[in-house]
Amino acid sequence: MLRQGLATFAALALATQAGCYNTYNITLDELGKVQEGGSASAVTVTTAETEQIVVTENTKIGVTDKDGTYHPISPFNFTMTTNQLVAPDEGEILMREQIETGNVKQISGLKTGLLVAAGVAALGALGVFVIVKAPKNEGFR
Repeated sequence: MLRQGLATFAALALATQAGCYNTYNITLDELGKVQEGGSASAVTVTTAETEQIVVTENTKIGVTDKDGTYHPISPFNFTMTTNQLVAPDEGEILMREQIETGNVKQISGLKTGLLVAAGVAALGALGVFVIVKAPKNEGFR
């Protein structure tokens, strides 16, 4: 019973790792700004929802192709021409016509905080469960 509960908890924890990021779609023209790097290795891009977000070296970016496959790329270390995208760190060469959209993923403080709080609550509940289910007056043998 306890083993099944721990396995379920571990599966839920792994499944929620994607919940720590806000993902924004950007056009390929906006993604092209990220290859330059700007003066302080930070560039502001406009999302499809017309929000301004800052991309730094630590920001996760990538592209989604027309098949729905996500391809991560390194900020400021790729080249996009009128025909193709070349990302040497990831070994990616994609034809521009295959790319559906650019993506920027930024850490969400709220989602991360909720994930940590849920983990702490689950560990607390597990501790209470162990205490309640422990046999009475039987010491270690």
